[in-house]
Amino acid sequence: MVSTMMSVIGLLVFMTVCSRLDAASIKDRCPLPSNLKNNYDYDWKSKSHEWQNTKAMPTFLQLVLSWTQTFCESLPQYAQNTEFQCRNRKHFGLVVHGLWPQASKANSVRAHPRNCRNEKQLNATLVKRYYCMMPDEDLIQSQWEKHGTCYFKTATEYYQTIENLYGSLNIPDIASMKNVTAANIKSTFLTLNPTLFASAIQVSMDYENRLKEIKICYDLKQKFVRCSL
Repeated sequence: MVSTMMSVIGLLVFMTVCSRLDAASIKDRCPLPSNLKNNYDYDWKSKSHEWQNTKAMPTFLQLVLSWTQTFCESLPQYAQNTEFQCRNRKHFGLVVHGLWPQASKANSVRAHPRNCRNEKQLNATLVKRYYCMMPDEDLIQSQWEKHGTCYFKTATEYYQTIENLYGSLNIPDIASMKNVTAANIKSTFLTLNPTLFASAIQVSMDYENRLKEIKICYDLKQKFVRCSL
């Protein structure tokens, strides 16, 4: 009788573990392009709107999340048809835009660290590894060079940190929300993430009052911190 009970308990434990693993793998599952672009390297000097700031000292990190639906709807139709993320938008909701090292008391966007090192093009294995949370090879490359190089030693360290932060968040089902306002989205995030507090999260809407992006701030030890230091 005891051995039978132990067998049943063991089976239940095994099934529970398996179901959790299955849930985790489903969360990370997404379509991938059949082939990546040949050239997705990034050079800030070739961008007329870009600049470099290697003197600013990072004091906190800002995880920036982008709402796929609004991003795609902001593009002209031809761009929606060519963007992989937009053609497969049902698989992508709130995705990572980037992780930005930020400086305290910055009086403008140019006062934050930016474009600290010119790095070679990332290999396809790394890009595909993180494509589900950041579905564009150009974005993955540019965020690493534009922001990651200002605090992290390697792209692997940068993207592992992003994955850890992104994966630790309980993200609400925004697509199913009846009243999608900045206040409601923020309130739901705070409810689902009990250690998160109001001054550590910013919700931005576009001019049509659609969700645009969410910024969540962390100190350099990756603990929540208020976004205006």
